[in-house]
Amino acid sequence: MTTRVEIVNDFLAINVKPGATIQDVVEASGSALPFGCRDGQCGTCVVEIVQGMEFLSPKNEKEFKVLKEVCAGTCSENARLACQMKIEKPNGVVRIKY
Repeated sequence: MTTRVEIVNDFLAINVKPGATIQDVVEASGSALPFGCRDGQCGTCVVEIVQGMEFLSPKNEKEFKVLKEVCAGTCSENARLACQMKIEKPNGVVRIKY
């Protein structure tokens, strides 16, 4: 049972099992999405969830804090840190753009 993750900017799609981070998916795909600290501190990996938020883990405290600082009110409600979110549910499609 997998979820399909589509990286819109790079025209990539990967089938992923629950538990994988979006960072893992992006790195395995060869996408150009940048990562800095890889620990939810810098905000380099901000992405927008175009579809499939319900298949992802909820935002954690670290993610809320960094998005508030990095976006300063300019990001959509669907902004997430790729290094912090995980696929939680199978049988869906998650579309992201950066």
